[in-house]
Amino acid sequence: MNGFVRKATRVLQQNGAFTLVEVMITLILITFMLSVAMPLAADALAHYQTVTTVRKLVSDIQYTQQLATRSEDPKASFEIIFSPPQEQYTIKHGSKTLRTEKFPVWVHLAGTNFGQPGLPEILTFNIQGNPVQAGTITIINRRSGKVYYVRVAVLTGRVRVESS
Repeated sequence: MNGFVRKATRVLQQNGAFTLVEVMITLILITFMLSVAMPLAADALAHYQTVTTVRKLVSDIQYTQQLATRSEDPKASFEIIFSPPQEQYTIKHGSKTLRTEKFPVWVHLAGTNFGQPGLPEILTFNIQGNPVQAGTITIINRRSGKVYYVRVAVLTGRVRVESS
């Protein structure tokens, strides 16, 4: 190996340039290394996007709970409306939309069990910040297939995340 480096250095000093074969071999090696590294990078990106999305969802649920407890209107409704076909959820106060969050490309909103089948999937909070109904939000990493469950307890409003 050491002799190869000396010989390559000597050839480079004599010619002052690389040959076409040397450039092609270098490009082939770089292409091979990238082809091995890219799937690993894509897996890492998908995992990062999924974990970040789950944390953001938990944070938004807690944010909506806080808004409900700060409200002085006893009839105010604070809701998170889940739209699995659009891969998004919307935080609303009455008819006013506060924020809409779309899921990244590697993250799939599989569904929730809030509400009745065929009706909108809505997580509603009362003025004490407690959810009207307990439920689970299912999120899937499209790349690895790993499933995350965001569970909301009915009396306490506690939010916890479980994964399979």
